[in-house]
Amino acid sequence: MLVLHPPAPLPPLPPGQTVVLEAGVYRGPWEIRTPGVRLLARPGAVLDGGGQGSALTLSAPGIVVEGLEVRDVGLGDDFYEPDAAVVLYRCEGCVVRGLRARGVTGGIRVEQSSRAVVENCTLEGTLAAPGLQAYRSDEVVLRGNRIEGFLDNLYVEYGERLVVENNRLEGAARYGLHLMFTYQAQVRGNHSQRNRVGSAIMHGAENRVEVNLFAEEVGPLRYGLLLQEEWKTVLRDNHFARNTIGLLSLDSRDTRLEANRFSSNGTALLFARDTDQNTLNATGNTFVGNLHDLAVDDPRARVVLKGNAFDRAAPLPIPHLPSSSFALLSARQPDLSLFALSPGMLLWEAAEARVPGLRLLALADPEALPASRPITSIAPGLVGLALLSLLGGAWLRS
Repeated sequence: MLVLHPPAPLPPLPPGQTVVLEAGVYRGPWEIRTPGVRLLARPGAVLDGGGQGSALTLSAPGIVVEGLEVRDVGLGDDFYEPDAAVVLYRCEGCVVRGLRARGVTGGIRVEQSSRAVVENCTLEGTLAAPGLQAYRSDEVVLRGNRIEGFLDNLYVEYGERLVVENNRLEGAARYGLHLMFTYQAQVRGNHSQRNRVGSAIMHGAENRVEVNLFAEEVGPLRYGLLLQEEWKTVLRDNHFARNTIGLLSLDSRDTRLEANRFSSNGTALLFARDTDQNTLNATGNTFVGNLHDLAVDDPRARVVLKGNAFDRAAPLPIPHLPSSSFALLSARQPDLSLFALSPGMLLWEAAEARVPGLRLLALADPEALPASRPITSIAPGLVGLALLSLLGGAWLRS
């Protein structure tokens, strides 16, 4: 074991060396190119990058870094190669645990580093670059991190069998959670909320999205989660709460929506047209307090609803359509959203709920269940959601 005291530089290290950093400030940037090194930081140990690029680069297999605090990285904000607190490059099986980095351009960048683990880190950024980023790395585990204030808080591109779990993602300049070109990823237990756009999973296949919270994404272009050109994605036990749009599907095929909860959204579930390939099977989901439960702007979307619970469903074994002619029209003509809470529209929708002949029964749930209504019939925030959907819908049509 090697014990360093500040401001000692990092000396050459043999394979498998354990290095303990005592409290104090160390001058970086540092790079570790030796396999199996363990860098263990005592409380109060800080690596200062000196504003010169990334503070710590790991580029050999099996390196472990624990408990380190990093500050003052460079300002380079290239999306794929930003200056970051820690960079893992060709660092297979490396572990970064308990890192703390505030006011940094990029947080942790993982590139070509399969089976890497990043867990229990706290990252706060300057809105300029991704916070925790994995690129062309398989079987990576990103767990228990708290990430705030980056361009995308957590961004993954090209990865198979990743695990993204129990992360808290807030205040991003774009996406809280953003996955692209992933296969069989496990996305579970994450909280993504109050970001400038929302979260997105795009161009992947057989991903599983379970027990996540997507909340408080309120604005003209905002949604809890976007699925774009996904195939065989499974969403189970997620909660979509207080978003302009809860779940937006754009050309996603064979989606399974099971046991999710949609509460107090403007539009809970929206299918937007592009190339008319939306297909979804929804069972056991609950819709309460939404301005619209379902809207479709895709004439050829195939939506199968069975056994879902709605706060507007009658307590009788009859089909229920979780939409209305107004919801369908406003999906195609967003300017109509200005009238969403007008007395005339509320009366029309109330009449439709009682006259099945007025409903578009092709979207009905034949085994619908009643769900308990929220305490207030119309939450004050829904007025704002109705107005914001005007600009949001116009963007989706563009």
